[in-house]
Formats: sequence, C-alpha cells, structure tokens
Amino acid sequence: MKNIGRYWVLAFCRFSIVLVTLLICTGNITNSVLLKWGFHEDQNSANYHITLPEMMDGTARKPFVYRASFPMSVRWVVNKLPPDLQAKLYAQVTQHDAIRSQYFSRLPARYWTPVVAITYYITYFTVVAATICALWLIYLLARTHALTFGQALTFVVAFSLFYPLTFQESAFYYDFLELAGLFAACFFLLRRQMLACTLCIALFSFNKETFFLAPLALFFLHERDVSLRTRVGWLAAQFACCLVTRHLITTGYDGNIGGTVEFHLMENVRFWIDPKTYLSFWNLISRSVPTPSIQNPLIIVPLAIFFHAAWRFSGTRYRHYLHAALWPLVVLFIPFGYRDELRAFSLAFPALTLIALHGASRFTQIFASVTEPPKATSTLPFVGASLPQPQREPSLLFVPRRTEIPRDV
Repeated sequence: MKNIGRYWVLAFCRFSIVLVTLLICTGNITNSVLLKWGFHEDQNSANYHITLPEMMDGTARKPFVYRASFPMSVRWVVNKLPPDLQAKLYAQVTQHDAIRSQYFSRLPARYWTPVVAITYYITYFTVVAATICALWLIYLLARTHALTFGQALTFVVAFSLFYPLTFQESAFYYDFLELAGLFAACFFLLRRQMLACTLCIALFSFNKETFFLAPLALFFLHERDVSLRTRVGWLAAQFACCLVTRHLITTGYDGNIGGTVEFHLMENVRFWIDPKTYLSFWNLISRSVPTPSIQNPLIIVPLAIFFHAAWRFSGTRYRHYLHAALWPLVVLFIPFGYRDELRAFSLAFPALTLIALHGASRFTQIFASVTEPPKATSTLPFVGASLPQPQREPSLLFVPRRTEIPRDV
C-alpha cells in the first residue's frame, strides 16, 4: 500500500508541476505580448484598419482580413445568442473588467458594445488556451525525445522566454492559434496519427491563408518506412483542404483596402544593412527592462552555437523538415516580411524545436568552457577522503566529425 500511495502522490506532484509551469509560462508570453500590442486598438498608429472590431466586421485591410475567420465566427455566434443572455454575459464582463483595462484600454468606449466585449473576452481566453496547448505539446515532444522530466520542463521555460522576442514588430491573436495548430499537426504526424494530423491542418488552415505551407514541409518528416505513395496521398489530402479553405477565407474582400501581400523589400534592405540593427534592444517583456533583439550578438551568437551543435545530433528527416519549412519562408520574407518581424517564421518553429531538442540534453556540454574546473564524480561520503582523478566533460563544439551520430530518433 505504501508503494501505491507513493506512486499516486508522485504522479500528482508531476501533474501539478507541469500544470503550474504551463500556466506561468503562458502568463509570461501572453502578458508581455498583449501589454505591448493588445489586439491593435491604437487607431493612430501605422496599424490602423487591423483592429479586432474591424476584423470582426470584415472591414480590416488586406491581407489581414483573410485571417479574421475566428473573430468573425465568434461574433456570429454571439449575435445569435438571446438578448437576455447577451446582457447577462456583458454584465459579467463589465463587472470584472480587469482584462480590458490591462490590455485593451486603448479601444474607444463607443466600440465596447455587448457583442464586441463578449467577442474580445472569448478571443482572449482562446489565445491563452492555444498558448497552453502549444507549450503542452512542446513538453510532450521533449518527453518523447528522451529528455528527462526536469529537462523537458526547462525546455518549455526556455521556449516561453524566447518566443515573445519574435513579436518585436507586431503580434496578432492568430499567431497563437497558428502555433498550436502547427505543433498539433507535427505531434500527430510523429505519432503516425495521420487522420488527426490532417484534421488539424484542415481546421487551422481557416486561421491564416499561408497555412498551406505546413503540409508541404511535414511531407519530409515521415519516417523512412512510410512509402512515397502514402506520403503523397496524405499530402494531397492536406493540401487540398488548405486550398479550399484558402479560397473561402480570401474571397469577398475586393472592396477592402490593401493587397494580397505587402511589399517591404527596400525597407528590409535598409534595415538589415544598418549596423545599429544588430545592437538594438526592445522593451517587449517589460517596459522598464530592455531586452536584446534576436539579431543582437547577446542572443544570436549563443543561439548559433547551440543550433550548430544540436544539428549534428539531429536525425536526417528532422534536417530535411527544417530545410523544407525554413527556406521558403526566407525567400518570402525578403520582399514581403517587415524588418525583424520574426514571427513570420512561425511555420518553421516546430522544425526548429525538434532540432533544439537534440541539443537540450547536452546544453552544459555545448557551452562547457575549456577552463571550467573539472567536476569530481566521487560517491564517498567523507569530505576529507581522497577523491579519484576526475575526467573533464568534453565540449560538444569540438566533437570530431567522424564521431558516429544517431540519425533517427
């Protein structure tokens, strides 16, 4: 009985630790991003015509209006509610209005109608739920890739610290929905649950018109024993779903201002050739604490070293998946992206995560200094006892290329 009781107590502890970690990490991500950007209520900024009320009405400028399926659907459902239920929900919203005052205070009061207020709150809680879901899937991926319980939690925390840095130029509610959909599709494919993977792709392709790139990259993530015919069959089904939904979400907006894409080639060239770009700091995480941008040497140099080492230990299919996910985005980002708006590379985040998982358990070895004091490995209980000659843990930065590297995990 003692062993059974201990098992359940430890199981509850693990559940509690994971849940609390997910909640804290989600709070860090959503709070830092929404404090900075909200749902783009500032109509005097350059982001005019992309506010959430304009998304709900379908009057936002293109191409952002193509990503308005979720708020438009929520608004349609709220409009169908009985008036007395709407009034009751609106009373609850106005009574506990901390979320609006914290994140959406820039929205003029005349827009805060019962339908808009309820839609705002549903969208906010959906963003929170999507972030929790994405972090939970990252935790599951870490555990399935042989990371220990503590290493998996640390990896989730590290992801939650870096992810907000991709929102230096802007952030939208649909970014969080897209992240959850991408990791869900990747997770189900790795588990060979292709029907669930296809359903995820079909559902989340309503969120953003560029989601059709996701199944094209996932094509290279299949294991070797999956036949080419099977791969092509699933890709055809997934791609067909994306094309149908893309047609549905991009039609009917001929009268909206804007275009199918936004062209920023010259702005991007001027931005990336400016030396100050690589020394920039932002206040996204906290308004009083500057944090370096991702291209700042304080971040990009350790990241490059880490991914270089992790790449050497990654399986071939993971490398192919990253190539297929990343390089099309790089080509599109050069003319159509905006400065260092790295959230535009979100379709490659699952691939980057899978590569990073192969370096997470070797993090200390990757950054071990050649001058670091050697670590004693004695099990003797006495401080004064003579210790055996310790062996220095080698740095993975200098692993010979002929070292055998596991290919598929």
